[in-house]
Amino acid sequence: MAMVTLACLWNRSRLERYADRSLSPSAARSVEAHLGRCHGCVHRVEQLVRLETLVRSAVPDPAAPDWEGFWPAIRSRIVSEEPRPLRDPWWLPIWKPFWGHPRLAMGSVMAVVLAGVLLLWPLPGREGQVPLAWAGPVQVQDVGTSDPDGTVMVYSTADQALTVIWLFPAATTSEES
Repeated sequence: MAMVTLACLWNRSRLERYADRSLSPSAARSVEAHLGRCHGCVHRVEQLVRLETLVRSAVPDPAAPDWEGFWPAIRSRIVSEEPRPLRDPWWLPIWKPFWGHPRLAMGSVMAVVLAGVLLLWPLPGREGQVPLAWAGPVQVQDVGTSDPDGTVMVYSTADQALTVIWLFPAATTSEES
């Protein structure tokens, strides 16, 4: 048994492609140089070539396809069928004024996006809109109660537009249950 070297490990994956003659010329030269020094790899290539000849001899050549009935049927369909009318997509009438003007189209899209952002952005001075809690600073206060075990927490925005009050009751013990 021949000793396996690093060159054998490197070229082992290329041996099948070398036997099939599908390696690039530079890779084939590299494998041939290795085969000149390694009898184990030469034996493996000989086995692969024998296997290829056995497989080729076992598989019959495929028959040529019969195209005689194909083309006349295609020609008769072309002559007999009426072509369907093409319909434009729904968005084409909207896009046609910008057709061929990519700068105008991109500028229009950007203007619509900017207008949408400016209209939907919450601003504190707008009438009819309640400012969101995250839009400004929040004040947190701890308010004492007469119950020594109870707690009241008050969260409010700086302009007092939104206030949240949390009541934490005293924890019940097993003696009270």
